[in-house]
Amino acid sequence: MGLFFSAPKKIKTEEFKKTVGSMPKLNEKEKAYVEGVFQKSLKDGMTKDELKKEISGLKRNYGDPLTSSQVEKVKERLGEKLK
Repeated sequence: MGLFFSAPKKIKTEEFKKTVGSMPKLNEKEKAYVEGVFQKSLKDGMTKDELKKEISGLKRNYGDPLTSSQVEKVKERLGEKLK
């Protein structure tokens, strides 16, 4: 009897854009910025670990147009998709 491992859940580009696009606290420029930051991770679908890495980078980048509360909201919304 073999063991079965499920593949990690991933967010695909379309779902990512829909989720970020529905965030009313982000203006169009901020949404475009978030999409650009996550673009590489979304190439093959973004895993929870990749989400954590990208969010960590956003938190450390004080020159980006997002506030810390906006970064947390992005983290919460996308994290919900990976549960």
